[in-house]
Amino acid sequence: MNIKTLENQRVLIVDDQRAFQLMFKGILYSMGATNVAFAPTGEQALAKCANGSYDILFVDYHLGVGKNGKQLLEDLREKKLLAPHSIFMLVTGENTVPMVMSAVELEPDDYVVKPFSQSVLRSRIQRIQRKKTQLATLYQALFDEQPELVIDLCQQEILKEGRYQQFCKRVLVENLLATERYDEAALILENTLSQRRNGWAVLLMAKLSFLKQNYAESLVLCKEAIEDNRYFAEAYDIQAKSFLAIGEIDEAFSSIQAAAEIAPFNMPRQYLLIEIARELDNIPQQVQASKQLYEITRRSIKQDVVHLLNYIRTIIDAAVRADDPQQRNRYLQEVSLALQRVKRDEGMMRDIDFGLFELLCQARLESLSGAQYQAKKVYASVAEQLVEQHQILPDAVFLLNQIGEFEQASSLTKLVPEELMSNPLLKTLFSDQQHHVDHKQMQFGELNKAGIQSYKQGNFTQAVQQFESALDLAPMNTGAALNLIQASIQLLNRQQKRKSTELFERCKKTFRVVDNMPLPDHHRSRYTDLLQQFEKLREEFRR
Repeated sequence: MNIKTLENQRVLIVDDQRAFQLMFKGILYSMGATNVAFAPTGEQALAKCANGSYDILFVDYHLGVGKNGKQLLEDLREKKLLAPHSIFMLVTGENTVPMVMSAVELEPDDYVVKPFSQSVLRSRIQRIQRKKTQLATLYQALFDEQPELVIDLCQQEILKEGRYQQFCKRVLVENLLATERYDEAALILENTLSQRRNGWAVLLMAKLSFLKQNYAESLVLCKEAIEDNRYFAEAYDIQAKSFLAIGEIDEAFSSIQAAAEIAPFNMPRQYLLIEIARELDNIPQQVQASKQLYEITRRSIKQDVVHLLNYIRTIIDAAVRADDPQQRNRYLQEVSLALQRVKRDEGMMRDIDFGLFELLCQARLESLSGAQYQAKKVYASVAEQLVEQHQILPDAVFLLNQIGEFEQASSLTKLVPEELMSNPLLKTLFSDQQHHVDHKQMQFGELNKAGIQSYKQGNFTQAVQQFESALDLAPMNTGAALNLIQASIQLLNRQQKRKSTELFERCKKTFRVVDNMPLPDHHRSRYTDLLQQFEKLREEFRR
């Protein structure tokens, strides 16, 4: 290819530095470019691509405020705005391992580090152009997401024994694994590895071994891949999964930590890190990984308010589980800071009533501080709004379980949409709280049942003690509160002239658990009846 490498090519430079734009434009013009456009931000680049396609995009990794180059590439692919023949080249002045590896994992067509020479840039572009021209039908099939056609085209290209057969073998095996054609994938990988221990083939064989639940073989292959390239983040991922599958949790954690340090901007990796950290009850790592998920997605096509909500939920969950008061206070402060920060990020709040979410979070924090009545009062004030706020329903469930309103929490859980529960972190938060609640609810149920039994036997003093113990576990539980009131009224009736002022006050205080709260019909009628009995007794006592 002659010096006019970029002749008749539509080129887009995405960089927030005007000086670099002009300098780079000069280089491109000397390479034959005459149609060069500029975009200082990822958002503007996305808009330009939506209005017309470009043959080559040179994108700086760091673009100031907004999307970075990696996020722009994700968006363009997701929206099908990057044509199969187009070349996407990341450009950056930073060459740290996490930055480079995170970019390489997304597989742009190439990656160049500033400063670079015109000759290097030209040779890189020419190499990619040759590949995309020769494999045009394959790139189109990949673009159209037609795995069966991709497999056929790869097989045809491999038979030609051309210069791209190794690339086609890798793409072929990846699509065979995606379509669960494991035996065919194994034959190709075994043949390839018998000739040469290619890194991609070793990794895919490790992945295949994991998928076939041959974890020992997977671990051996992962070790080989990592020894060959210590920055092979995906090999650490598979190693972590294999260790996790055989119950070697500490080793799994070391592996996923290594992967996250090499290339942290990967969502499945951060979810796996959270899963393993929870197995080890490593609370700080869970919070950090949840925050990383939020940061990864907040400017990308994968932006979803659930990542923001989960980050804050994870911090509150950490505060609930923290034994050390100082550590708990640090988490409480982090919740407040996160809530304040989010208020400045209006784009993240458009899909939810953030004020309502914040109220529920504050109520959970108040409950942690012992202000159970105030926490329940907040729930009562917003209960009617929750039906329309599906994204926030989990937080109401968390709050109700936290204050011991197990019955209402169970009813509300049934209203949480299934698609919302498909998020792995939210599902884990639910599962973990339910595990804790199940244990507490069992103890609560035993005490409440014992109190009912004592009541039926006429042992009202013991019944009061047992219902009080039940309320210690579930301080705002309506059913136990009504049981305690009912047993207390019977005790007051029995005492006659020796009616206790202390018992009256305790009964009055217990009514606060139920007063002005949204109640199911069976609790509402019972509450009304008990309140009338109590008022009648109080009038008699005043005489």
